Amino acid sequence: MKIILIIIALSLLLAGCNGIMKNDSVKSFIPGIYYSSWKTAFSESNDTLRIETMAENGSEGYRITRRMHVDFINAAKNRPPEYKIENWLGIYNSANKTVTINSNGRVLLFDMNKKQLIMGVITYKKL
Repeated sequence: MKIILIIIALSLLLAGCNGIMKNDSVKSFIPGIYYSSWKTAFSESNDTLRIETMAENGSEGYRITRRMHVDFINAAKNRPPEYKIENWLGIYNSANKTVTINSNGRVLLFDMNKKQLIMGVITYKKL
């Protein structure tokens, strides 16, 4: 009888510790550098997102830097290349596992299996 009680107590203890130590795998996947490129009839674009946690130990906030470069081709080749840097702040939503950018309302979705970030119609690959 004592052995059964000890096994039950250990099982409850391990189950409780597992709940306490449970880590949000999407949240730990988010920080990093993501890259996307695409081509249209008139341009070739490269887009990079760098996502950093704003503070350590479980912060819900992220600092996001977007760097874009566009080279114009064909009929638009007379235009000079465009470079753009944007800085955003985003908040992690643990219920739906997304980051919402405060300034523009964009939502970042994460696919851990494919190591991708999706923002609207643009898909970024994690480097």
